[in-house]
Amino acid sequence: MPASKASILRWFLFVLMAVAFAAAWTVAFSFTRRAMPWLALLAAVDAVVAARLLGIPRGTRGAVGGGLFVLIAVALSSVAIAAVSVGGPTGFGLVESLSRLGPTLAWELVQLATGLPQLLLYVIAAELAAWWCHGR
Repeated sequence: MPASKASILRWFLFVLMAVAFAAAWTVAFSFTRRAMPWLALLAAVDAVVAARLLGIPRGTRGAVGGGLFVLIAVALSSVAIAAVSVGGPTGFGLVESLSRLGPTLAWELVQLATGLPQLLLYVIAAELAAWWCHGR
């Protein structure tokens, strides 16, 4: 496999692991009914493990990738949690409630559910992931 295709596959799997972490976060919410923002720190650790397993290069690209991993996981899980919160009591599944939610309502629900402490925790987690993935 040429180097460019291997690199594209590596980054695709890296993003896919961020999506999988967001899905696990959403499942944890659906069982506990708590948003658990501390899972962003676990997403930072997962970003480092994924970067090392997939051979993501250290340095600037690794740091940007680690930070984006956490941001993708936080963004997707926040929207999915909003969809589960609205659609769950009405009997809708995740996909159906996501399709009915709409971007404006999802954004409003995420803003209402996310306070300053959660935002600070998300920023700290993204910074930690970037720092750890940068390596030396």
